[in-house]
Amino acid sequence: MINVLLNTNPTILILGALVAVLGLVFAIIGVMRYFKAGGKYAERVDHFVLTEVQTAVPTTEGPKIIQRELEGSLFRRTVINWFRKILKFLGRFAPSQMAESIEHKLVVADNPGNLHAAEFIALRFLLFIVALGLAVMTNREVENLNMTSLIMGLAITIIGLVYPTVWLNGRMRKRQDEIRRGLPDALDMLSVCASAGLGFDQSLQKISGYWDTELGREFKKVTQEMEMGISRGEALKSMSDRLDVDDLSSFIAILVQAERIGMSYADVLHSQAIQMRVQRQYRAREIVNRLPGKIIIPVALFIFPAMIAVILGPAIPTLLGAFSNL
Repeated sequence: MINVLLNTNPTILILGALVAVLGLVFAIIGVMRYFKAGGKYAERVDHFVLTEVQTAVPTTEGPKIIQRELEGSLFRRTVINWFRKILKFLGRFAPSQMAESIEHKLVVADNPGNLHAAEFIALRFLLFIVALGLAVMTNREVENLNMTSLIMGLAITIIGLVYPTVWLNGRMRKRQDEIRRGLPDALDMLSVCASAGLGFDQSLQKISGYWDTELGREFKKVTQEMEMGISRGEALKSMSDRLDVDDLSSFIAILVQAERIGMSYADVLHSQAIQMRVQRQYRAREIVNRLPGKIIIPVALFIFPAMIAVILGPAIPTLLGAFSNL
């Protein structure tokens, strides 16, 4: 059996393992849905079959013990929970400085998958081990090594090592860009609410209830922190540290300074909204001005060779015939 596995193509083994895992997951989901649907049908039958007399009979039993309501599916409460415990155990061995940096990035990215630094580091380590195992399986036959298999194994290892960090940085930049784009509109709404006579706290509540965006949800967190007794300046500073957006940090610093010296919120918000819109226009122009430099690479690799082939292709037979006559 071991010899058969060793002589089998690694691609077939990987595909077989993936099919087996997917089959197991679908089987677990099917069993869970079956039992869940059965419970719903039983409740509906009891609701329509039981008579009013049976449901209205007072009970003389003592106080019942209310069972704890289980949250999540069986797969989440078993397999995912065990996997998270393994990740937490492995994450204990991570360096503290690395854990702090990754924890900050996860907070900026809004904790995707409810991951923490230790779990993310352990998950990245496990993914690297899996990628390294796939690379070894690809190049396990030493006598049949070639450059293609070596390059493929090296690429798989690099992807397994780099992909989690690239994914986290991408999630972080995407959320920061969304908050940066929505900040001028939010400042306009704050300025309008302040001009209408609302206070800054009420304006934040209006925006958080009106906008279901990343910035709106962050404003809702600020209002919740202020309702818990945290001062406005500390709540805004916490949001600035949590998002790490330059435009938002500068706005919060100016707002806190205006509160200290007693300036009007409406004037500060109006001027900041104008400034943020101008900065957004400059940022859009900067992105547009960088496009010609970026488009040179695809033009040189794909379009220019095709043009050369179309222009010079018909002349190649003529040139070859002229040189052959010499």
